Amino acid sequence: MKTTILEPGKFYHIYNRAKNGNPLFPEEEDIQFFLKLYKTHVVPVAETWAYCILDDHVHFLVRLKEDLNGNAYKPFALLFNSYAKGYHKKNGSNGKLFRFKLKRVEIRRETVLREVIRYINQNARKHGLVEDCSQYRYSSFRATVTTWPTLIPKEEILRRFGNREMLFHILSEPVNEKGLKMYLLEE
Repeated sequence: MKTTILEPGKFYHIYNRAKNGNPLFPEEEDIQFFLKLYKTHVVPVAETWAYCILDDHVHFLVRLKEDLNGNAYKPFALLFNSYAKGYHKKNGSNGKLFRFKLKRVEIRRETVLREVIRYINQNARKHGLVEDCSQYRYSSFRATVTTWPTLIPKEEILRRFGNREMLFHILSEPVNEKGLKMYLLEE
């Protein structure tokens, strides 16, 4: 079986979705459980630059830490497997919960990095959950534009977008997805 290689220091758009289109997170406590697992398994190995957690799929933009020993695939596998086990235990179900083991694409260009940050922060609006991206609770939008401490490397993101007002405006402005198709991963 081929293992997905994730290399230290590189940016990746990580994506996964429900196998059968059913909700991955039927209740708010399920999202909280998933985020707790994310902090346990992924935060030690990666900086989270953007995220959006929706009912049936998730997006993360991460930069893997430079000082990793070995492949960083395992923490993501643990995240998805641990969540699936907890989900099945809670709901008395079994079987494959996620469609993919791990779907990912490396982000190599700065212009693409900025657009993927915008795309992920706007994903809830794209799927009709909100009109204003800043109102969606389970995306990195608010964590990115706030002055309060968060896990998002805000200062590095801010350097790429200008000042805080520009950042808010640019993150809100609709993304042209045509040139980004290969980086977006949604089907």
